[in-house]
Parts: sequence; structure tokens; C-alpha cells
Amino acid sequence: MEEYLQTLLLQIRCKKARPFIEEEIRAHIEDQMEENIHSGMSREEAEKEAVLDMGDPVAVGVSMDRIHRPQIAWKLLVLISVISVLGIVLHKIICFRLAHFEGEITSLVDVGSAGYLYGVLVGLAVMVLIYFIDYTVIAQYARLIALIMILLTVISGVMTNRINGMAYYVGVGPLRIASSAFLSLYVPIYGAVLYKYYKTGYAGFLKSLVWMIVPVYVAFTLPNVMLAAIMFLAMLVQLTVAIWKDWFQINKKIVIPGIWLIGILGPIMCFAGMVAMNRLATYQMARIRAFLSNSGDANYITNHLRNFVASSKLLGNCGKEVIGAIPNYSSDYIFVTLSANYGMLAGILVVCILAVMIVMIFQIATRQNNQLGMLMGYGCGMIFALNTVINILENLGLLPVSSTFLPFFSAGKNNLILSYALIGLMLSIYRYKNVYPRHVKRRWGRSFCP
Repeated sequence: MEEYLQTLLLQIRCKKARPFIEEEIRAHIEDQMEENIHSGMSREEAEKEAVLDMGDPVAVGVSMDRIHRPQIAWKLLVLISVISVLGIVLHKIICFRLAHFEGEITSLVDVGSAGYLYGVLVGLAVMVLIYFIDYTVIAQYARLIALIMILLTVISGVMTNRINGMAYYVGVGPLRIASSAFLSLYVPIYGAVLYKYYKTGYAGFLKSLVWMIVPVYVAFTLPNVMLAAIMFLAMLVQLTVAIWKDWFQINKKIVIPGIWLIGILGPIMCFAGMVAMNRLATYQMARIRAFLSNSGDANYITNHLRNFVASSKLLGNCGKEVIGAIPNYSSDYIFVTLSANYGMLAGILVVCILAVMIVMIFQIATRQNNQLGMLMGYGCGMIFALNTVINILENLGLLPVSSTFLPFFSAGKNNLILSYALIGLMLSIYRYKNVYPRHVKRRWGRSFCP
């Protein structure tokens, strides 16, 4: 049997797949041996017959090599390439309009488009780097990574200068990243943290709740309420999937409705209490009052957004200039900028492209045989989906303005790098979809699956 396995495994080019294939083939041979022994064969004869029944080791190995090898998510990769090119062209056009508006064509176009291009190039480099990192290696140290992320955010929130009361950046010295982008990366890591508590019952479930609540609270104290809400909803979905898949082996018919009831009503009641007691930051209270106010002066940006959307045509310019009317028109309000300048169809096209990408991400995660990859993939998909939906609702004037972004299309290096990093993780997950079995165990260190 050992000689047969050695010959078979030599045909498998992916070294990561060999241990799992060996375990699978060995189990088949041993099962057949048991049947042969029960039928009256000696152990030596039973093993020889079981090996012969498996077929030629070279042919079987070549066949399994075709199945268990790294894959490339070509459809997703092509879509991201199209999105990247479209984003570069879009921001080049926006910079030309800005230059025309300001009257300084060459310098403004070069600086504006170069900044976006720089973000795309750095993002692509990060995407490639993460793609070549096995996501199970990242997951092996999930709790340590998660703890470091929380501590860095807390320390940065205490040590760095705040802008309008908010700690915008996390980092050490010149190396800084926006706190919203940094903490968003916590969500897929949380999927791996959940997997650490596989089959640990209610104790593991309670620990998983702690790993969810702590970073949400940290985000809330930055303070960044929208980031906290996005992280909370994304991780609540991941936790729900884990419970539904019987990871904790608890009463899911009671626990799932319970966590959603508490998860929705709890934050609403706490938020209402903080508003009533005036415990929110001054700028947060101002945003809430502005959104709820009917006064155009108090609700300046939201009213402008609603006016631009209302006056937008299906195709063509609406006749009003976005530049100078609303701030951050190329980042926070890119949907309105597109719709006002080129028609609602332009904005809808961008949203449809992102919708296709998000659906593709959830399909990759859902069809993933490996449970770890599945949940980390759901985390990536939720970050894209929630930011897209909330950003569009804000652009339509249906939600108060906050720090969200339209993935890949909003200007801003941090959000661009975050978007590409999440895609890199999805490409890594897809790469090993036929390599790893349903549950992954490591010989070096504790196994993922207890």
C-alpha cells in the first residue's frame, strides 16, 4: 500500500493537496481491506487485492492531479480588470471636468488622475500578494491577527490626533491606513476566528460573540458609527451561517432568531438612548439633526444630493455642476457625480457592474467545499455589499451622509487598497477550492477543526 501511495502522490503536482489525497486514498484502501478480510482473506492478501482494485497508481494519480490543483477565478479576474480600467478612465474624465471648472487643466488632471492610478497600482500589488498567500496560513493565526488589529486601533485612537473628534488613521510613524479600511479587514479574519471554535458548543459560541462585539465597540468609540454598523451586520451574518451549518452544535432554531432580535433591537435602543442623553459626538448629533431637519441650511449636502438626483436625466448632463456644489464628489458621492454629468444610466451601469461582482463573490463562497474559505468569503462579500448599498442610499439622500465608499470607483487610496485586498483573498480562496477538503487540519500547531 505504501508503495502504491508513493507512486500515486508523485503524480500530484500540488504539494498542498498531497496529504489530503493520501488520507482519502488510504481510507479507501483500508475500507476495502476490511471487506476483504471479512470475506475470508488473510490480511496480506486483503491488502494486495484492495490495492489492485484501486487501479494503476499513475493513471489514478494523473486523474486526481487534474482535479486537485490550484484554480484561477478567471471570470472574477477579468471583471476586476474591466472595473480597474473603467475606474481609471472615469477619474481621468472627472479630473478634466475639474480642471475646466478651475481653469488649471494640466496640473489638476495630472495630480488627480495620478493619485487614483497610484491607488489602483498599489491595490493590484496587494491583491497579487494576498492571492499567493494561502488563506489557511492567514487563518492559522486568526486570533492573534484579530487581537493585534484591535490593539493597534485602540492605541492609535488614543495616541493620534483626532480630526473633528474622530481617529481617522491606524498605524505607526509614517505607515498609516484609514481606520475604516483597517477594521473592515477584520471581518474576513473573523470568519477564521469562528472556525477556531468549531464543535466547541455554547462556550465557543459565547467566545465568538466576544470577538464580534469588541471590535464593533472599538469602531463605535473612534467614533465611526457607520463602520461599527457595517462590521456588526457583516459578522452577524457570518455567525448566523456558522450556527446554521452546525459548527457549534447548539439549538440553532432558538439561537439564530435570538441573536438577530437582540442584534437589531439592542443597538437601536442604545443609539436612541445615547441620542436622548446627548452622549454622541457633536458632529454626529449635527448630522442626525441635519438629516431629520426640513431646513435646507441644516441639511445642506443631503438636499443637494436629492436635487441632483431629481434633476438627473436618463442620458446626458442634468445642466447643474456637481463640482463646487458638494464636497468629495469623486469619492463619497461618485454615483451622483456620474448621474448628474452623464445620466442615470451611467450611475446604474456602475452599480450593476458592482452587483455582478458581489454576486460572483457570494457564489464563490457558497460553492466552496472548504468551510473555512466559505465563511471568510462571506465576510469579503458582506463588506462589498453593505458599503455599496449604504453608499448608494446616501447618494440618493435616503440616509445621512457618513464615511462609506463605492468599491473600486470612489477615490481614496485606502478604500481602493481595501477593495483589492478583499479580492486578493477571494482569489486565494478560489485558488484552493479543489485542493482542501471540507475541513482543514494542520500538523504544525493546533488544527482548525478541533
